[in-house]
Amino acid sequence: MGKCNFMSGYLLIFFALFSASMVNAQQFLTFSDNKEKDGYRAISDQQIEYLLRLYNQSIDHSNEMINGREYFPYYYRSEIKPLLFNEIKKSGSLIMNGRKYDNLLLEYDTYLDEVIYSDKTKFYDNKSLMIVLNSEQVEGFNLYFENDSLTFRHFSSGDDANFNLPEGFYEVVYDGESKYIIKHQSTVSKEKSLDAYLYSPTGYVMVGENFSRLRSTKGFIKLFGVKSVEIRKFMRSNAVRTREAEKNKISSVLKYYDTLIASDKKSE
Repeated sequence: MGKCNFMSGYLLIFFALFSASMVNAQQFLTFSDNKEKDGYRAISDQQIEYLLRLYNQSIDHSNEMINGREYFPYYYRSEIKPLLFNEIKKSGSLIMNGRKYDNLLLEYDTYLDEVIYSDKTKFYDNKSLMIVLNSEQVEGFNLYFENDSLTFRHFSSGDDANFNLPEGFYEVVYDGESKYIIKHQSTVSKEKSLDAYLYSPTGYVMVGENFSRLRSTKGFIKLFGVKSVEIRKFMRSNAVRTREAEKNKISSVLKYYDTLIASDKKSE
């Protein structure tokens, strides 16, 4: 049996036990609806220990995919929600502790920077169970759409001393000698007395040792140093304007730069 099916079977067992034991667990399973990030994330060690104890008493297997907490949809009154492309049908895969799990229902919360696992076959109080996955164990995940796919990886300075951005999940758009990542994030504002989560992705490129934010075309070209003249010509001939460029356009510039550097190394 494949790894995904193997893990899914144990998840189903856990969720069944979880639902059956929910009445007795109410004293432990109390989740806050506070919209403040720190307040929302706060959950006692006793709650997690109870879930893990219940799970481990039932089966002798890794608890990696349930070592988290129940996800509360704090945005339920908002018209603009923080889940990435939640209105578009998609599937997902996950890399956790070196294992890959396919055919999952995943969402990405762009406000809290959290990966959400859903099991539409299990319900409690007429709602499907949604679990926040432990970000310390999630190495990356993929979202698959009809005409596109997004690859995310968890970045931190602890894993890479040269990483100079806030820790979290970033979409990896181009991963050559140079690199291009996007932080999919939301900011909150008030609209008609309700919270609205405004989607504001930010792109970063690495040409050298550190990531720099994509801002202007002039600043972008400057990053390429001695190759700036060639990069400017390439961008003009391909009508690449940094602020308006689609992801594949930025990637094409970086790929061209990598070929220039590789060619120089061969001629040395």
